[in-house]
Amino acid sequence: MIREIFFISLTLLIFSTTFCRSNTTSPNHYHNPDPDEKLPLYSNASDLLKDLLQGYDIRLRPGFGGDALQLTMDVIIASFDSISEVDMDYTLTMYLHQYWTDERLIWKQELPIDEMTLSGEFSKKLWVPDTFLANDKQSYLHEVTETNKMLRINSDGQVSYGMRLTSTLSCSMNLRNFPLDSQNCTVEIESYGYTTSEVLMKWSFPTAVYGVTQADVPQFTITGHETQDSIVETATGAYQRLSLVFQLQRSVGYFIFQTYLPCVLIVMLSWVSFWINHEATSARVALGITTVLTMTTISTGVRQSLPRISYVKSIDIYLVMCFVFVFAALLEYAAVNYSYWGRERGKAGAADEWPINGANKEDRESAVNVEKWIPKTSTEQRRAELAEQESSSPPPTQTVVPPTKRASSPIAPLCSNNNLATSLVDEDMEEYPRYCSPSMKGARPHHHSTLNHRRPAHSLRQKRRMTMARLNVSMKQSISGISRRARKVIPTIRVRDVNLIDKYSRIVFPVCFVVFNLFYWSYYTMFSAIISNYFS
Repeated sequence: MIREIFFISLTLLIFSTTFCRSNTTSPNHYHNPDPDEKLPLYSNASDLLKDLLQGYDIRLRPGFGGDALQLTMDVIIASFDSISEVDMDYTLTMYLHQYWTDERLIWKQELPIDEMTLSGEFSKKLWVPDTFLANDKQSYLHEVTETNKMLRINSDGQVSYGMRLTSTLSCSMNLRNFPLDSQNCTVEIESYGYTTSEVLMKWSFPTAVYGVTQADVPQFTITGHETQDSIVETATGAYQRLSLVFQLQRSVGYFIFQTYLPCVLIVMLSWVSFWINHEATSARVALGITTVLTMTTISTGVRQSLPRISYVKSIDIYLVMCFVFVFAALLEYAAVNYSYWGRERGKAGAADEWPINGANKEDRESAVNVEKWIPKTSTEQRRAELAEQESSSPPPTQTVVPPTKRASSPIAPLCSNNNLATSLVDEDMEEYPRYCSPSMKGARPHHHSTLNHRRPAHSLRQKRRMTMARLNVSMKQSISGISRRARKVIPTIRVRDVNLIDKYSRIVFPVCFVVFNLFYWSYYTMFSAIISNYFS
């Protein structure tokens, strides 16, 4: 009995040892691809992953030493966050998916597991492409609540690797037609280290981009998109590059209400001065200056939202022309004011001051006397020459010279008015009397010899004054001659009624502004689009 129990126990021990040894020494299916060998049935996926990673080298790409790896990509657009004209970039949130085949991750179809979806952390144990965005400025992966990465492995070795990221990408913009422009912004995807002999990238077929129609772009409308592939030659080799091009059309509604409509209203406001009386100087000048300053403020605000570029933009042309119309309205009143006061001055014949309008004292204050700037006529030149000849003749001795208009002296006169008969008065002398008659009490008589003794000093002064007077006359004659020749060349326009200038301005200014708007909007909405499509 005891012997039978011993033999049964020994038999069970040998059988169990043989069975356990066969389980622990099963070879790796990738390294032993014998089809006749039966693989064990794994109780869970953890054992399968351990078996797949046994002898796996993440430093080597799949198919190392053979043909180039085929890497397929697709993109899902989540949102367009912002587009900046100042920085020439745009921010995009997207899902980037990459697909390739790794023969080291194949397992047999007899296993009950067809695919495994793993967390993003497991990607650190496998080989993944070194893909980067070539036109990227700043990017980051989302990590709420976990790192937004996905890794999926199929039984045939197909690997799907996806991530969710937000990237700020550069976009070279042509702003010549701003804000009536259209832009092309791209996403450039490229392998950083693997050349075309090792990795070949291509877009997924038939659809490589998703979510474009649902995306909402601030101030833009997505009119289309296209995918491109190219080979980029660098100093380290040739690399495959995939490009996703977004065709964006700017929405002009924001700029119409923020820029164009205020400019139109400011220009129309400047035309109100044409219906104001030309004698209301303060009202018309204040209105003109206000409109000019408002246009300057609008132009400054528009420039702050744009980069400092050298070429002229379409909005710059519109702002400059509106400024020209406003400034021309202010100059129109200057022409009216000059014509009105020139005519009144000719009627009154006043030489040194302007006529006074008793009904409106503001006009007297604001009127400009241009008499100082008009060269003298020939009659006035003749008068100056006669005065010069009289001053050059020697003064008679002991002649009674009537006192001229002189400023009153702050000091009491030394002699009375009755004793001025023998005094010598000259234009070069001081404003106060120096010579008195001998009849003055206590006064020292001055004889004729004394006067003759002092005469040479006065003669030198007179000569210098004559020389200066001749120079002044010659300069005035040359200036008057130039002005006469200029009047012959330039036709003079004489306006009988200054109100006609305002009446014509009420028609000319609006018509010119409407014509300008027709040319502007027709060119930048139709012709510019045709030209850009032709050259593109």
